[in-house]
Amino acid sequence: MAAGWASTRLTYRALWIAAHFILAVGVAVPIVWPGIGGIVLSALCVGGTFMVATMAGMQEARRVAPDNAASLMAAMTAAFAIGQILGPILVSILAGDPRGMDLTLIAAAVVLTLGATVLMRPKQ
Repeated sequence: MAAGWASTRLTYRALWIAAHFILAVGVAVPIVWPGIGGIVLSALCVGGTFMVATMAGMQEARRVAPDNAASLMAAMTAAFAIGQILGPILVSILAGDPRGMDLTLIAAAVVLTLGATVLMRPKQ
């Protein structure tokens, strides 16, 4: 419902950026608010925003490169897949460290924030 409302007021790029920031917050919430409350808020932020980020990104690809949108979408899908592979590897590397999960969540939140920041750069 909120995404539908936002999509009538924001560009796809702005919606995509906002979704990245919400995802980053959702990933980081369990660090600062451990327990069920943090997990619920994290699930709402991440679960409720993932499809918004995906669809806004796909629409933006169609807008910026109508003749090459499929290639951009493929690159986005590959980047997502790389994250899905690297995330568990990072967790397993840090598993012995008592702060391992926190460090992994921080890394994920930083990557999402960097992604939003890159999207905010003016077009060349």
